[in-house]
Amino acid sequence: MKQTKLSPFIYFLNIAILILGNSLATRAQESSLLTGAERPELYLKLLEGKKVGIVANQTSILPQSDNTHVVDYLLSRGVQVEKVFVPEHGFRGNADAGEKVDNTVDSKTGLPIISLYGNNKKPTPAQIQDLDILIFDLQDVGIR
Repeated sequence: MKQTKLSPFIYFLNIAILILGNSLATRAQESSLLTGAERPELYLKLLEGKKVGIVANQTSILPQSDNTHVVDYLLSRGVQVEKVFVPEHGFRGNADAGEKVDNTVDSKTGLPIISLYGNNKKPTPAQIQDLDILIFDLQDVGIR
């Protein structure tokens, strides 16, 4: 089998990629990524006096809490949450996979729950017209 010789540039490029990759991997291990849900001090001031809607489900739990849902947390901090939009499985995760999720009212908070599963895949203009801000907090495959 014939051996090909790498040009000096290609050889240098390979070494540079290895060094850069190792450096980035080391930095990623040294620092930790924090989601917005883990840093409420950064966003609570932005929500003061605003009518808030939130797209959330059973995965929207604050990691530093004892299983406190982000909606319950926001309400406890005086945020004016107006309604919750929910995908498959519903707000508190009570619906089975593929089960129809209806618009309802959350028994714990009294908030209107708007289903984003079935025919209504995204909030309609009418559903968000009375909101100042819409927050998304959905976890999927371990990411937020």
